[in-house]
Amino acid sequence: MITLEDLRRINARCIHCRACQYAYSGEPDREGETEEYTGMLQGCPAGIYFGWEGYYNSGKQWMARAFLNGEIKPSKELLEVVEACTTCGMCETQCPNYIETVAVTEALRAAVIEAGVEPLSKHKKFGEMVHDDKMRNPYKEPRDQRTAWFGGEVDNFDAKVAYFVGCTGAYRQQHIAEHTASILKKLGIDFTVLTGEVCCGSPILRTGQRDVFREVMEMNLELFKDFDMLVFSCAGCYKTIRNDYPKMSGKPLPFKVRHTVELVYDFIKEGKLKIETPFDKKVTWHDPCHSVRHVGLAIEKEILAQSDNWLMDSRKAEKAKEAHFEVPRVVLRAIPGLELREMYRIKGDSFCCGAGGGVKAQFPDMALATAKERLKEAASTGAEILMTSCPFCVTNFNDGLKSLRAEEAETGQDLSAVGSKLEVVELLELLDKLL
Repeated sequence: MITLEDLRRINARCIHCRACQYAYSGEPDREGETEEYTGMLQGCPAGIYFGWEGYYNSGKQWMARAFLNGEIKPSKELLEVVEACTTCGMCETQCPNYIETVAVTEALRAAVIEAGVEPLSKHKKFGEMVHDDKMRNPYKEPRDQRTAWFGGEVDNFDAKVAYFVGCTGAYRQQHIAEHTASILKKLGIDFTVLTGEVCCGSPILRTGQRDVFREVMEMNLELFKDFDMLVFSCAGCYKTIRNDYPKMSGKPLPFKVRHTVELVYDFIKEGKLKIETPFDKKVTWHDPCHSVRHVGLAIEKEILAQSDNWLMDSRKAEKAKEAHFEVPRVVLRAIPGLELREMYRIKGDSFCCGAGGGVKAQFPDMALATAKERLKEAASTGAEILMTSCPFCVTNFNDGLKSLRAEEAETGQDLSAVGSKLEVVELLELLDKLL
């Protein structure tokens, strides 16, 4: 397990320039469609919501340094500040010194807890439920019901591909799991789902509860070790297993990993799939932080880790990262009739939905405010549909819409300019209908 002390030298690269507070910090003259979405916008959900320096990444980096130097003592107050972060990684995209900002924040959370401070109330419940062998999920659902949604063959260890469903797909948004399974069948992929699957550990790792994370990580690695590939519909599970398992276990993954949207992309690029059914709608795309930005950043780091000359190879790394950011857009452009209208903050600079990092459970008002800000940005494009591919993003955006529509009904105001008329659509659900 990587500790905060292990990240001391990385943290020391922070010069407090505060570029991390913004989207497009390197393009201060960037023009958007409206005056509101032009130039350097702030990009940190926690900083925007709370307003104080400590809630921005720049403040968290200095708190981490002070904690390492014994200048700040572990306390509940410190934990409340560092946990109020969606770990979206916008700050990491903006950082000119390649600081692994999210890793430092997560390690600081863990260090505070390991120093004897109890996890925050909702996060503590996550840990207890994921640790409980009768559940092994943060939703307090029976473990033996994890694959109840699936009508195919479970536990087929002769299959080469396993679909890692994740807790949200298994227990809360089963329609996404069902559409994903249907897509895999239509693509001719021989796959299975496993009854022994447990929480990937994302909400536990994000909130600093590393002992419980280690438990479920080792269970999943042992369970899936003989498959050639794991396929995902959950952006958080994908990022956690792809990026965090090798880092935290110290070993490479024994299988390949691919998000279902990436599989569809592969089939399109290889000429094996052509979508012929039209979808005549104006669509704006929300990049999930976990499956787009975090994986793009990981691709960049993987290239730079092998480099003897960052000056030369940083260009190669940037191109590879940008190619990953284009994957969902290639899929969207392959759908006849679909008109893609991009938001101002996109790809690596995409604004977070507000749900990640344990925020939706512990800081629901911040999560809702962040969702509303993104809905407003989506509405500014003139799109009819806000599309994404992450069950947690779908959940938070729909909560934002409910709040806007309730306010609209109560006040009689037309809130369409800030997103009340938008429809949130999961890309995998649409693809299943079109294929």
